[in-house]
Parts: sequence; structure tokens; C-alpha cells
Amino acid sequence: MVMIEFIISGLLFVLALNVIMFYFAFKYQTDKLTDITYSVSFFVLIMFAFVYGQGWLSTGKIAVTILITLWAVRLGWYLLDRVTQLGKDERFDEIRVNKKRFFRFFFIQGFASWVVSLPALIRMNYANPDGSLQTLEIVGLVITALGLYIEAAADYSKSQFKKKPGNKKKLYTTGWYKHIRYPNYLGESIFWIGVFIVSFPYLSGLQYLSVLGTIFIIYLLIFVSGIPFLERGRAKRLKGDLEYQAYLERTKKIIPGLY
Repeated sequence: MVMIEFIISGLLFVLALNVIMFYFAFKYQTDKLTDITYSVSFFVLIMFAFVYGQGWLSTGKIAVTILITLWAVRLGWYLLDRVTQLGKDERFDEIRVNKKRFFRFFFIQGFASWVVSLPALIRMNYANPDGSLQTLEIVGLVITALGLYIEAAADYSKSQFKKKPGNKKKLYTTGWYKHIRYPNYLGESIFWIGVFIVSFPYLSGLQYLSVLGTIFIIYLLIFVSGIPFLERGRAKRLKGDLEYQAYLERTKKIIPGLY
């Protein structure tokens, strides 16, 4: 498939998915379809790319497909489990009942998942005649797998802590969280950097701008909807908590010793 047609088809595909999910989420006023649709969007995009991209049996494309699928399924399951435990997601209290704002959330979510996936989509529409992996691809795949492991391990340890009686409202400060406050976001950032590195050997011309997708997701996590949202919530909930203040003083947000 011609590259521009391939990329635009992926966008339309994922936007259609989010519109459908919006319909059911708004109709039933449920938060169980919000975050999980984000994960499903990535899964749908990589499956679309795997099926319709060129040379779909190449080693590199199979590896990228497996890693992004594992990331999406793992994150989707984690988010669904979390909202099931909480009953609802308080972030959507004001927009869940507003049809236009709720629709806008799903539409932007679909578009954002496409932007973040651009490096992978471009990679998936190139075929290695012999199916071999380039050196930079191997490096990228290792980095991607490392990011997946860090994010999954951090989320799992925290979720297990929260499920224990009496820990629901307690701050988790051990394990991965002993060294930085958001190891899950560090893992996700590393994951998408790895995906871009995997894709880099196949980029040319304007395709290099797909790095903006990688920058975009990292920027969101660190400066917009990730860390800032959680920091504000904790500051309000744990105001005056000396243990929390001590935790803030001895840890960085996402990079040990730096930031």
C-alpha cells in the first residue's frame, strides 16, 4: 500500500473505533471504556499495520507487533482492573455527562494514539527482502522490551500493594517507587523511544518528523496529563503529611538524581 494511503487509512480506522466506543461509553455513562479504548487503539493500529503493511512476515515487523501488542494488552488490562476497583474515574466526572466534551475526549484520544504510533506505522509498511534485522533495529527492540518491563513491573508492584487491606489510600514508596515517583512513566517513555529507534533505519525525508509522536507522548506523560495531574491530586490529598513531604525531598519524579 502507498505510504500516505497506508498512514491515513490507519488514522481513519482508529478514529472510527473511538467514535464507536464513545457511543457506548456515553450511552451507559461508564468509565470502563475510556482508558481501555486508548490501549485498544494501539492494538488496532498495529494489527492494521501488520495485516496491510508490506512484507508482514519479516522478523522486525513481527517483533514490533508482538511488543506493541503486549504493551497495549498489559496496559489495557491494568487500567480496566483499576477502574473496576475504584468504580469510576474521577477525571471524567465533569465531562462524562457532556456529550460534546466526552466525544472530543475520545476523538482526541484516537488521534493521539495515531500520532504516537506513526514511527511504528512507517516501519510496518517497509519490507526487508531477506527478513533480516538491522543492528539499530536490534538495539531499539532491546530498549523497547526494557521499557515494557519497567512499566509493567512498576504498575504490578503498586497494584498489588493497593489491593491489600488498609493500603488503598496509602502512598506506595517501596520497590521501584523507592527511587523515583513515577517509574511506570519512565518505562513508557523508554518504550516509545525504543519503538522510534527500531523505525529509524526506515525513515526518510518528512518521515523523520514522526519523532514528534515520540516527543508528544513523553511530553504528555511528564508535563501535561501524567505526572502533573497525579502531583496535584497528591498535594491536595496529602497536604501536611510529613511522610509524603520526606518522600518528595528524597526522590525525583522520573529520572533518578536528575528530574
